[in-house]
Amino acid sequence: MGRLKAILFDLGDTIIAELDGPADIDSTDFDILEGAEEALSELKKRYKLAIVSNTFTWGDREVTGALARKNLTRYFDAIVTSVDAGSRKPEPGIFNKALSILGCAPPEAVMVGDRVETDMAGANRMGITSILCRWNGRYSACVDSEEDLPDYIIASIGDLPALVSEIDEAE
Repeated sequence: MGRLKAILFDLGDTIIAELDGPADIDSTDFDILEGAEEALSELKKRYKLAIVSNTFTWGDREVTGALARKNLTRYFDAIVTSVDAGSRKPEPGIFNKALSILGCAPPEAVMVGDRVETDMAGANRMGITSILCRWNGRYSACVDSEEDLPDYIIASIGDLPALVSEIDEAE
């Protein structure tokens, strides 16, 4: 077995389809991205999984409730939102909270997300391997600095288990 212990996931447009405009997380029926549940099921066999999400008003409890309605909470060992962490990606606090709950160090984790300026930048600054999931073009893939470049890019969340295995075994 390799060095990896945990996988951190952004929520919107990484696990569930992000909505255009505000939504009531307690009642909105979110769509799970194609391949997400299969990827989570496969990865859960070997790694600890966490949601690390920037939110404006939703806390850990609300996100957990939304995931429970889709029967996804069973995959996650931690749900960390910026509201309850008191820190937003790319700041280190939100990542540190998730890593602390999971009991691992930055080099033992990967971050999977859809935004360069938050998910990739924050992970890279922490020493967490970064994976950009570009299944749509909602957010710019432009990189302001070399330190924000993702370590890897995938076109679908379904591609993640094979890539993580490859990363883990290469170490």
